[in-house]
Amino acid sequence: MARIVNLASRIRDGLPAELVNFIQATTAASEGRHVYLVGGVVRDLLLHRENLDLDIVVERDAVGLARQLADSTGGKLTSHPEFGTAKLSWKEWSVDFATARSETYSSPGALPTVAAGTLANDLARRDFTINAMAIRLNRGAFGDLVDEHGGRRDLEHRLVRVL
Repeated sequence: MARIVNLASRIRDGLPAELVNFIQATTAASEGRHVYLVGGVVRDLLLHRENLDLDIVVERDAVGLARQLADSTGGKLTSHPEFGTAKLSWKEWSVDFATARSETYSSPGALPTVAAGTLANDLARRDFTINAMAIRLNRGAFGDLVDEHGGRRDLEHRLVRVL
């Protein structure tokens, strides 16, 4: 069995306190939804690099969660329900939310047809293995790394592999 890698301390040490507090508020508001920090910020936390571009994937209704958090932050919400996405902006911060999904394209360059999915579906549609990692944000597993495509190993070996 693979060893669980927990990045909770890297979240606390690598992000400004206001974003850490926001992530904790997201955890508290998740109400049975599985919530994950995904993409480049995960890669950069592993590399001890600053990245304030937060992307959160939610299994079930990211727009609803973002709306709830917009009310508590007093932030501005821009949503695209047809894609299951939202951007929440407040003060100098912004966070992108997306419902875990799979995508299909009717032709090159067309907008995607989006279907709700799982975290595994969502990570599999990403560009590179090093961007296809996630950090669990739910209580009981907060900070646990999800790395189904070997992104951490690729970072260690300085490889960029296409999914």
